[in-house]
Amino acid sequence: MIVDALGPQGFGVYEVDLHAPGMPMERVSKPPHGLLIPGFVDIHIHGAFDIDFMDASKTDMEILCKKLHADGYEGFLPTTITAPCSDILNALDNLPDDPLIWGFHLEGPFISPVFPGAQPPQHIAEPPQGPSEWDAVLNDTRLKVITLAPEMPGALELIRRLDDRGVVVSMGHTDATYDATRFGFEFGARHTTHTFNAMRGFHHREAGTVGYALTQEALRCELIYDRIHVCKESARVLIRNKPSDGIVAVSDSSRATGLPPGTEVVMWGHRCEVGKKQVRLADSGSLAGSAVTLYDCFKNLHDDFGAEVAIRACCLNPRLALGVSKPPRTYLLLDEKLDIVSRYEHQV
Repeated sequence: MIVDALGPQGFGVYEVDLHAPGMPMERVSKPPHGLLIPGFVDIHIHGAFDIDFMDASKTDMEILCKKLHADGYEGFLPTTITAPCSDILNALDNLPDDPLIWGFHLEGPFISPVFPGAQPPQHIAEPPQGPSEWDAVLNDTRLKVITLAPEMPGALELIRRLDDRGVVVSMGHTDATYDATRFGFEFGARHTTHTFNAMRGFHHREAGTVGYALTQEALRCELIYDRIHVCKESARVLIRNKPSDGIVAVSDSSRATGLPPGTEVVMWGHRCEVGKKQVRLADSGSLAGSAVTLYDCFKNLHDDFGAEVAIRACCLNPRLALGVSKPPRTYLLLDEKLDIVSRYEHQV
């Protein structure tokens, strides 16, 4: 099959044997039949289709896996919110053994009260110093990513502890200055969570968390590109300042994803209103996660920044972030409208 793809010689047109071992690719000069991409990997997603990880049953999570698979997902990390430890453990007990679930992302509770976003502020806590009830969560081998604020007391020690055992530490919901963000990086934090959102912004007298994210090439940056959380111009600044493997697109999807505009839902103790591809707190109008999947983000990135940026951000860089070296299992063939027309599963 002749496809546009990100192949061994960069992005271009390749002839691909989709059924041969290793899926060999040869660069050609022929009209493509479609766009071939690896399946999506979402490292920051709370739920979708009226399902939320924090209160979902095991059956609910299995339904979520099926629906995300239909939307082109190969893997995802169900993501918590700021909550009591017992609530987190209950949610983890309901994680099914499904190949789409690659672990979990602990967002909160070790975040800044200055930038809680839609996280319940009453459950924000300081990072534990020494043995604590949180060890059952922090030592769980399924923990792949944690979001925390590096300026919190005890945060640097926790960063080092988790980095030493291979957990990706991401700085987010943070009021960290440029220097405090640098300290977090030096102790082992290598990511920023939904960059620009819920963090100290760039200022010409104090560059803040955003300033450090823009200037430290080795820091990978999450980006919610629903065109609502981050405008095109700000996304362009981030993309231009990062290497090709430096942007990890995430959905930050909530249970509002897939629900019709006008629907009212309760999420994380907040009354929320669903809009067109967005969800907001009813009392303040602030964004409360997103109402898109990574497939939506892929299409936005493709249209605004090109196929290569979209493929790297949604399909390849999340794998690199998690240290996954095996080749993708799922490949998607998209038509000129970016609709999924075929899906190919490979043994890896």
